[in-house]
Amino acid sequence: MLSGDILSQLTTLKKEIRASKDTAQGTVRGTTGRYGFVTLDDGRDAFLKPDIMDRVFHGDRVEVTVETKTTDNDKEQYEAKIEKLIHSPLKQLAGRYCIRGKGHFVVVEHQQHSRWIFIPPKARANAKDGHYVTARITQHPYETGKAQARIMGDIGNDTNIDTAKKYTLAMFQLFDSFPKEVLEQAKNLYGLPVIPNDAADNKPQDQNSRADLREQPFLTIDSAGTRDMDDALSIKTTDDGWLLSVAIADPGSEIEVNSTLDNIALRRAHTLYLPGKPVPMLPEMLSTERYSLLPEKDRLALVVKLVINTSGKVTDYTFESAVIQSKAKLSYQQVSALLNDEPYNAAPHLSDITPFKEQLLTLKQCTDTLNSYRKSHQLVTPNRDDFALLLNQSGKLESIEKIERTDAHTIVEESMIITNQCAGEFLANAQTGLFITQPGYRDERRDDITKLLSENLGEENVGDTAKLDDYIKVIRQLQNDDTYKNLFAKQQRFQQASEPSLTSAPHFGLGANYYATITSPIRRYQDLYNQRMIHKVLEKKKPANLRNKQVDKLKEAIANNRSASRLMEQWLIADYMQNKIGQTFKAYIALLTNQGIGVRLHDTGVEGFIVSIKADKNKPDAAYDKISFNNQRMELTWNDTELFLDQDVEVTLTSVDMDKKKLSFDWVNRP
Repeated sequence: MLSGDILSQLTTLKKEIRASKDTAQGTVRGTTGRYGFVTLDDGRDAFLKPDIMDRVFHGDRVEVTVETKTTDNDKEQYEAKIEKLIHSPLKQLAGRYCIRGKGHFVVVEHQQHSRWIFIPPKARANAKDGHYVTARITQHPYETGKAQARIMGDIGNDTNIDTAKKYTLAMFQLFDSFPKEVLEQAKNLYGLPVIPNDAADNKPQDQNSRADLREQPFLTIDSAGTRDMDDALSIKTTDDGWLLSVAIADPGSEIEVNSTLDNIALRRAHTLYLPGKPVPMLPEMLSTERYSLLPEKDRLALVVKLVINTSGKVTDYTFESAVIQSKAKLSYQQVSALLNDEPYNAAPHLSDITPFKEQLLTLKQCTDTLNSYRKSHQLVTPNRDDFALLLNQSGKLESIEKIERTDAHTIVEESMIITNQCAGEFLANAQTGLFITQPGYRDERRDDITKLLSENLGEENVGDTAKLDDYIKVIRQLQNDDTYKNLFAKQQRFQQASEPSLTSAPHFGLGANYYATITSPIRRYQDLYNQRMIHKVLEKKKPANLRNKQVDKLKEAIANNRSASRLMEQWLIADYMQNKIGQTFKAYIALLTNQGIGVRLHDTGVEGFIVSIKADKNKPDAAYDKISFNNQRMELTWNDTELFLDQDVEVTLTSVDMDKKKLSFDWVNRP
């Protein structure tokens, strides 16, 4: 036996060895290949070899030791070895059921979960070869390198909306139903009167001393089929401009912090708008009834009153708790037709628009002025075309239609943007809230884009793009001169994505000092949260702020939902495009890489890829493409022809991969 002194020395030695290692924790990030990465908590990315990646799933929390290696270009790269599995969030998945000899597997073909997972004999549930299935993980691969799962459902091999939805929800661990306790809490809220029954003269009392604005002519403007309406507009002309009132549905005043209902909303992050029926953040009895600003119904609201001068500048704003009553439910098409004196036959469930013509004309005048002010003092970037996926009765994608932007869209958009900017300023001054920040260019690409901009605009005209004023100045130069069209497209690919933050900071994309969304509290948790914070400030009470870990979870949920929505759209689009192989389309270049280009079709927004032909050592006489790609400058030369982002091209659809939901195109006229 070893003496106590020796054991103590060994323990000390182990601690010293461990302390000498670069040990860190992080989150595993999968790829389409067998290898992966771990994003460390200190911001570094470390490579995971295939044999190490076999032992973990995308999203796993791990402890690793990191080795630093120097590349041929004298750059440092990190490689990780896993020391401990801390937590694995992956509980369920979806894929194709595959039988190979005596082996049964679920084959997961996804950007971050590509692998074969073994299904033991007693866990197969009579699933059929080639069918889509959902499964639950029963053995994590950390110990053995081999994962196992149990089949939960065989969802068939159709490519309709039902199959796609079940597959997508399982893949991203999402649910379209609510737990019993959530529904019970929602039912209790649904049964409460909006205005207390004992209120004198039926006027709102208590409820944070709510103002009675039920006589004010608020109008909702949304898509004709929208049921969860969370904002309404009212306006009147003043001596120096307008008084614009924006009423926002007020679930935050009734749903208690950390309640079962609040926790499920935080976990879902927002209403998930999948093709077909959406997956709501809140139960429908609340989202489409109690809190929806239905016409002629008393509703709790947070009202923002904006004093706007004839230049489009907000000179003052106030927030107040109120009870309102929307006077009409109007659609974008209905409002646009009225504003342009065009005929329109409104659906029966929409309100008569004629009594509100003057109010809508005033709204248009005001919001056009707001838009002009933003163009002069902030930034207005043209929106990419949006498209609607239209399904037939069988749940198949029947057509893809471009969504035409109308004057009505501008009215709503400008009203929401200015409301959220004022909310951002209000919350920043109160040192609370959840802000949407966007720092402009990514830090790791800022030197590259600054060099590129300086070459074209002159160093003296670029300044420091990390400063909002200089950034706005640069973007305006690019927008106002057609000779910079290609440079404008390039710089967009250097942009950082926006994200929620507990710290107030500018939104460079909008050219705004502050931005905090409050206008969709039925559909987005960050808006629900910010609404609560505003109420607390108005009541002079201390807000219960979110924790950093909660914000991180919210970010993960938003990213997860975005991936789920994209996968389901890709599924339906891939099936829709199968009978169009061989057809020619007009498109533009949306992506440049050293492997080829990504294209987006003008008429439908459908995306795909043109892969360059590689040289074949075994066939030296075979034709191939000469590709030269400069990532620092976002420039690509293909067979001596320079290609540009947003450049118009003609392409032919060559194949559709239904397993990976990817489309392949080729040139009509090869460069």
